[in-house]
Amino acid sequence: MHLEFHVPDELKQEFTNLIDAALPEQVYQSFLEKHTQFIPREFVQNHGIHFDLVFRKLHLASDYAPDFFYMSKSSADWNLVLIEIEKPQSKYFKDGSNEPHPDFVTAYDQIMKWRGWFQDLGNYTGFINGTLGSVREPMGRNACHIKYVLVHGRRHEFAENAIRRNKIKGMEGDDFKILSYDSLLEALNRKYPLYVCARKNEWVDFLSRKYVSDEVFSYFDPSMLRINDDLREDIVKNKHNWRISSLKGGRALDHVLDKLGRC
Repeated sequence: MHLEFHVPDELKQEFTNLIDAALPEQVYQSFLEKHTQFIPREFVQNHGIHFDLVFRKLHLASDYAPDFFYMSKSSADWNLVLIEIEKPQSKYFKDGSNEPHPDFVTAYDQIMKWRGWFQDLGNYTGFINGTLGSVREPMGRNACHIKYVLVHGRRHEFAENAIRRNKIKGMEGDDFKILSYDSLLEALNRKYPLYVCARKNEWVDFLSRKYVSDEVFSYFDPSMLRINDDLREDIVKNKHNWRISSLKGGRALDHVLDKLGRC
């Protein structure tokens, strides 16, 4: 169960101001990490985002790391979703033309590189059973489908031009969606906050400083999870919101909180 949440108008305006400005990509990455309701929710299945976890810069290989990554399962399979964010000022098309801009070509090529990397069975198997093996549970034997999301540019470039819209739509597929930064402002009342995490060898480090939910702590071995002191304090403050019970009595977090590592 999630906490009640509300995205204030002031925060929406702050994001609008950011995407109207020409700022480095890291500014937008940092904002999304802090305000996770703005992170895309494409390819989310009926079980939601797995344990409310979104990973930052999860490495596929030494030089491949999506900006964000999350998993979403149904009773039958998993969607493993890789998100690449470009800048809001990145262009889709050349000025006065319907030809793709080099910004867009480069961004699309990045997605194709990831897709090509997963065509190698060794890479695919190593990722789902190695990198994700300990966190893709329960239902770890279910089939996995790799999905891709590109966040790029602004909607005004194609909103009134059917040729441009159709070109973008034609580049998408069952495993790939292209979003403008404007779309991240939509349906915020249906996007729950998430824990931002990083994979560090055998550990999952929680970078978020606010409590979101308790399910992840009740399921995973606490020895593989590390949390920061601010998050630990906020978990305690939200004890009245803990929902997962323990066979030992009380809530699961009563028995595991002290066993969680520090990062």
